[in-house]
Amino acid sequence: MTFKIVEKQPLKIVGIRVVGPYHETIPQGFKQLSTLYTQHQIPAKDWLALYWDNPEVNPPAALRADVSLSVAADYVLPPELSDQLQQQVIPAGMYAVYHARVTDDDYAKAWSELYNLHLPQSGYRPAKGACYEVYLNDGITDGYFDIDIYQSVEKAE
Repeated sequence: MTFKIVEKQPLKIVGIRVVGPYHETIPQGFKQLSTLYTQHQIPAKDWLALYWDNPEVNPPAALRADVSLSVAADYVLPPELSDQLQQQVIPAGMYAVYHARVTDDDYAKAWSELYNLHLPQSGYRPAKGACYEVYLNDGITDGYFDIDIYQSVEKAE
């Protein structure tokens, strides 16, 4: 598992907002997104989940995430998809990136390692901004998920 601080450019994404317990709503959202991706041949680069709420603070029923595809900066969402997908840009900036392998759906372990081990030792702290996972393989086929977790950061004082 690797950890680093990087400067990221803006990233355009299209996705579906899901609300509820992450372990239930994110897989459902990805099934729906996969269908749209295939039916409409969306020219995606990466699959990702953008997180808006902390599951240690917010009740499970209120957790929000956007299951998404990254697309080219000049991609225009077709009108027939505008009622099913939302388009947004993840802002540029400094990000902590933690590469992890997730087995047995234990995403909490990877997130805990990022926030409780690597970030405190890095000289950076979480900043207001984006927090997301990029999926690097087909975890359903492979039996594990290789992911990069991105957290916007700022210098710790």
